[in-house]
Amino acid sequence: MTPVSRCLHKVDHLSAVPDSTVAGRVDAALDELEQAYRKPSERIVALETVLQEVSRNHRTSSTPFGRFVRVSVERRQEKLARSA
Repeated sequence: MTPVSRCLHKVDHLSAVPDSTVAGRVDAALDELEQAYRKPSERIVALETVLQEVSRNHRTSSTPFGRFVRVSVERRQEKLARSA
């Protein structure tokens, strides 16, 4: 399983978890994804793939969870773009 697929699987699973640990667990999944790639540009591309899949998923895209994931990914991409 690729790092992106693993992250998407975790995020999809977390979309159905109704507890207060979800935000930290999403961050952990995104941290793990970023650690799988050495270059900032590779990390940005991997994060973009996650962002596109979450946006495409009609079950979660317009929910607070989907918005949280989108904002989290976009912030990470912006941070990486500034450091690259």
